[in-house]
Amino acid sequence: MKKKSWKIFQIIQLIVFLGLSIFILIRTVDGTGAVETPQAKLIGLVAWTAFYLAVLVIEWGIYFLVKRRG
Repeated sequence: MKKKSWKIFQIIQLIVFLGLSIFILIRTVDGTGAVETPQAKLIGLVAWTAFYLAVLVIEWGIYFLVKRRG
């Protein structure tokens, strides 16, 4: 049961990541009211992807540690 819930959580997390990535790419004005240029969109997307990958690395590291002990 735990493995199934882990996979479901990972799928939901991926859907959220993809949804916010699409939002970053299609928005024309950011939260401060500045017009988004292609460079600004790319910087935002890179920052969002780096954050997502850092969270994944931590999650998978914990997963493998728990799996190794159990």
